[in-house]
Amino acid sequence: MAEPAPAPGTLQPDPPLPGPPVGERSPSPERAEPVVHSPAAQSPVVQSPVAHSPVVQSPKVAFKTLGCRLNQAESEQALEALGARGFDLAHAGEAPDVVVVNTCTVTAESTASSRRLIRKTAEANPQATVVVTGCYAVADPEAVRAIPGVDLVVGNDDKDRLAELVTAVPSVRRLPLVTRPAPVERLRTRVAVKAQTGCDEWCTFCIIPRTRGPLRSYPERQIVDDVRRQVARGVREVVLTGVHLGRYGDDRGERDALARLVDRLTAIDGLLRLRLSSILPVQVTPALVARVRDDPKVCRHLHVPLQAGDDEILAAMHRPYRIAEFLDRVEHARAEVPGLGLSTDVIVGFPGETREQFAATMAVVERVGFSKLHVFRYSQRPDTPAATMPDQVGDGEKKARARELIALGNELRRRFHEDHVGRPISVLVESASDGLAEGTSDNYIKVRFPGGPELVDQVVTVRGLRADSEGMEGTPLEAREDR
Repeated sequence: MAEPAPAPGTLQPDPPLPGPPVGERSPSPERAEPVVHSPAAQSPVVQSPVAHSPVVQSPKVAFKTLGCRLNQAESEQALEALGARGFDLAHAGEAPDVVVVNTCTVTAESTASSRRLIRKTAEANPQATVVVTGCYAVADPEAVRAIPGVDLVVGNDDKDRLAELVTAVPSVRRLPLVTRPAPVERLRTRVAVKAQTGCDEWCTFCIIPRTRGPLRSYPERQIVDDVRRQVARGVREVVLTGVHLGRYGDDRGERDALARLVDRLTAIDGLLRLRLSSILPVQVTPALVARVRDDPKVCRHLHVPLQAGDDEILAAMHRPYRIAEFLDRVEHARAEVPGLGLSTDVIVGFPGETREQFAATMAVVERVGFSKLHVFRYSQRPDTPAATMPDQVGDGEKKARARELIALGNELRRRFHEDHVGRPISVLVESASDGLAEGTSDNYIKVRFPGGPELVDQVVTVRGLRADSEGMEGTPLEAREDR
């Protein structure tokens, strides 16, 4: 029977990766076509020969990723797709044949960081094909193309085709590429998987709707297949992400679609943890909180952006909630989920923000007792309404407010960590060296304890011994077998 036609605006599944099938897979636009510096041509990807032949070293690819979880998910996806076309991940001391720079432009500082990273990468790898993608590549593709050493610019809407576009570049076409099952190597222990992209909120400070386009959700079946494939590659924790994750399914008229998707994903054998990325307070629904409370695979951590603690400023930002609703949603979640980690984003120095309004933000942050703060100084972004609002706050005042809020955030974080001293903590080990293992608890505490590299990708139960604002030191109680 033919598959039913997708709903309007539904993203279509990516074509399957080569190889055998695997089991059952901040603040938040006109979309730009990819700028390709070479004629599109079919890459000479050939099937692996059956007969024995001299060993040919696989080409190497490196990734440099700035910005959000969505960029991390897309870099991981690109590595997998390029791996299926014959690339291996470049390690320290290895010269890459291709370098992918995944950029960010959410603030003026991130734009400057993106430009510096592109230039540094091109200068350090003159022999490599340099590929630039991400939001800065969409916001100003001509400026990116003008940077010496850049060979290919790929817009966000074409990231799913990045491997195809890269292998069409003449310098890449000359490499010895063969199709194969994608290698299991990955960029991070915790892998981000994209559930949706785009945003329709149009906050007055934000450029992202122009660089990511309107809200679009990926089909549930595609996401499930993607997570199954990651688990088959050895991934134990998946971070479900998107530009506006909380509105997953809204473009298809679905209610509580995210909660239902969570149920489908946690039913996958071998997945130990599912972590949710940023969700607005209006999407912290009772159904979603119930999953965090009742499903042991769902991490006890929610990232709920606040941005400001004053209703007038929230209205000027065009945020879809007010402080009373924010407090109601996060306090309900905290009451329902013992040990819940709550992190947030806050912008200081938004146009017109008075000292009294900033003090209101400080009071809300302290009342909630966030376990982690991401503090941003307001940054004027081109063609956004806030950039031309009156009463712009001076840089010195923005820096002073940021310091004050960061200090409060560090104190709240220390208190949250100290609450776990003497308690058992479940830690997914991400790295180990010099006899010290390090990982992340389900409620997003960085934990260090004695251990070796054999613990990487395992979940270990640790008792907290000491805590500070950066994390905790502990001692292992037991290791749970890697499943």
